[in-house]
Amino acid sequence: MKVTERKLGRVFHLQLEAGDDFFSNVNPFVKEKNIRAGSVFIFGALREMDMITGFRSMDGYDVDRRHFDDWRELVGLGNISWPETAPAALGEGVKWAEPQPYVHIHMAVSGGPGKTDAVLTGHLSDGVAKGGMLVTIYELI
Repeated sequence: MKVTERKLGRVFHLQLEAGDDFFSNVNPFVKEKNIRAGSVFIFGALREMDMITGFRSMDGYDVDRRHFDDWRELVGLGNISWPETAPAALGEGVKWAEPQPYVHIHMAVSGGPGKTDAVLTGHLSDGVAKGGMLVTIYELI
């Protein structure tokens, strides 16, 4: 087990408005504020979303990617890191010339309108806010 003691730094509360793209807003904010490590909590709804729902087999990184164009409520928890190279979750062909902020979100998402008994879990890959989505970032130093 590895242990790193950290202290709480700044706390940011963001509210994404209807039509705001999640990562196109959050990633530049993290870069601008130079948040090198942190925890991210999200709560709200997306009107369009891409997610990774899991692995298709035990053979390797063969993920199941899904796109939804109906709005869905979600709650998520994630972390912020600055990896040297683009993580595999971003998809094939994504290359970085230098470390970039990587906001990695695990989430539970509703089944969409009229599908109240369906819930999916996975990783947020992209999304457009339905309106009033709350994002809280706890910087760790």
